[in-house]
Amino acid sequence: MISQRALRQWHRALGWFVGWQVVVWMMSGLYMSAAPIDWIHGDHWVHEDDRVLEDRPVLSLAALRTQFPTLTGFTLKSLAQQPVFEIRDSTGVQIIDAQTGDRLSPLLADTVRALAQARFTGTQAVVSVDWLEHAPAEVSTRPAPLWRVTFAGAAKPTLYYSPETGELLAKRFAGWRLFDALWMLHIMDYATRSDVNNPLLRAAAGVGVLFAGSGLLLLIVARRRPRPGLRLPARPWPYRLHRGFAWAVGVQLILWIGSGLTMSLLDHSLVDGSRYARVPPSAAPIDLSSLLEPQQVLARLGQPVRRLTLQSSPQGPFYLVQTADAVHRFDARTGAHAPVDAAAALAVAQADYLGSGQLQTPEWLPQADQETRGHAGAFWRVPIDDSINSTLYVSADNGTVVERRNRIWRIFDVAWMLHIMDYRHRTSFNHPLLILMALGGIWLVGSGVWVAARRWRKESSARPAR
Repeated sequence: MISQRALRQWHRALGWFVGWQVVVWMMSGLYMSAAPIDWIHGDHWVHEDDRVLEDRPVLSLAALRTQFPTLTGFTLKSLAQQPVFEIRDSTGVQIIDAQTGDRLSPLLADTVRALAQARFTGTQAVVSVDWLEHAPAEVSTRPAPLWRVTFAGAAKPTLYYSPETGELLAKRFAGWRLFDALWMLHIMDYATRSDVNNPLLRAAAGVGVLFAGSGLLLLIVARRRPRPGLRLPARPWPYRLHRGFAWAVGVQLILWIGSGLTMSLLDHSLVDGSRYARVPPSAAPIDLSSLLEPQQVLARLGQPVRRLTLQSSPQGPFYLVQTADAVHRFDARTGAHAPVDAAAALAVAQADYLGSGQLQTPEWLPQADQETRGHAGAFWRVPIDDSINSTLYVSADNGTVVERRNRIWRIFDVAWMLHIMDYRHRTSFNHPLLILMALGGIWLVGSGVWVAARRWRKESSARPAR
């Protein structure tokens, strides 16, 4: 059995090796838990997107068919207070004036400036509007080229726009950039800042589990046992502080590092379900001659509409009409309301699933459950009989796959719950318990450094001079 002395030496050695990274994990985690995620996303810098289609005449489907013979879909929406068609065809995506058919994309700098100023909530002036052929690191996942609109101020708020669709792609400011730098340090991916499966993180987390586990074991076995009648001197307060926080935070420190190691070891393509997701084939042109005009469908709905999208599906073309609180699905040929039924959900799942498992009968979900949290509306759950117990969730509103779940994701989800300490919803890392424990973890590691340094000086001074 290992002695207390050896256990203490191992704990100290592991601490010198990985302690600095544990401090980084605690400090970065504290910022990420203390800063509200909506604030990090920069939502306070922009007004809510409440664009509504005005009742104006637009181009007929016949005109669109003539102008775009390979059209695969479109979205009718409002941009800069005028109706536009976002056209998708064999050449890509573009915007045209919905009344004249004139091409508007790529949008000009003045148009993008006006869009940004209309959405921006601050009073700062626009400093620059820059055309970027390549996406910078802070929006590396967004499609390029794009427009960058930078506003004045110490926080340097920046809005990124697509020149092809006119949509706001991202919001960045100093708070997000600090979060991003701390996230890089947290996951130890200093190149892309996105890979949670990198070997360095796995190695550090593995050593971290041994470090925290040895500390907890040492806390249990290393207790002072004075001789009868002998009163031991009180230990220094940093030592007592270290032991006190170790009792309070030690187990959670192991859970933090252990859950982080678990999430790092799991294959991300299985966690997000992309391993068995079929790459959608190139969309075939839609025959517009048999479809109802968009305005006929809008008239049937009889309420303000934000956008109308023509979408192709295994069952044929449909119009998806988005209002302020719902998405309505209509048969594009008849105009009849076409809610997604079990057969349609199964067809969508079959088109999406690439694995060898057998799809089972879809099950109705009237509202989101634990596996579809974050999504609104009703769903069809499609279980799959495969080796990882996959499940696809199809939106009953628009007939698209919203989540791909499996056994690997469920393991990840439990680890995530333990990591962020949200045992009910498993979504929020902005709550007092996590912040309090992160502060305790910082105190624990900081006092541990003091104890280790003090013991090292004491042992050094006790060695005989050569």
